[in-house]
Amino acid sequence: MPTVEFEEANISCNVEEGVDLRSVAYKNKVSVYGGVNKLLNCRGFGLCGTDQIKASPKDCLSAMTWKEKLHLDEKSGIRLACQARVIADAKVSVAPAIEYGNKMKEDIPVLIFSALFGLASLFFIVFMAFELVGKPLF
Repeated sequence: MPTVEFEEANISCNVEEGVDLRSVAYKNKVSVYGGVNKLLNCRGFGLCGTDQIKASPKDCLSAMTWKEKLHLDEKSGIRLACQARVIADAKVSVAPAIEYGNKMKEDIPVLIFSALFGLASLFFIVFMAFELVGKPLF
């Protein structure tokens, strides 16, 4: 049975070969998400790219999946915890997820402004469509 060690949490555990790191972390109460990504994530489907981890040695995890290749650079050494399967003893760092979460936190004002602008634009498009048809909203 491979051993997984979460460096920041100082937790070491034995796991079955082939299990994904996200479920291992969840069972051991280690968060693989940083900042707002604890709430805003895809729950392990590999779609959001927020559960970024770094594991050593490189051959302790399965090969990168196509979902990981969409989000990450293959040469960076960063993996998605929900897609990476344990095949040998591993030391895992969740620092990339924390950094990514802090970066997302800085983008929240831009996202709020974009959402408000989008809603206002949608309102005016609907308003103008009703005006063109001849049935004003107001």
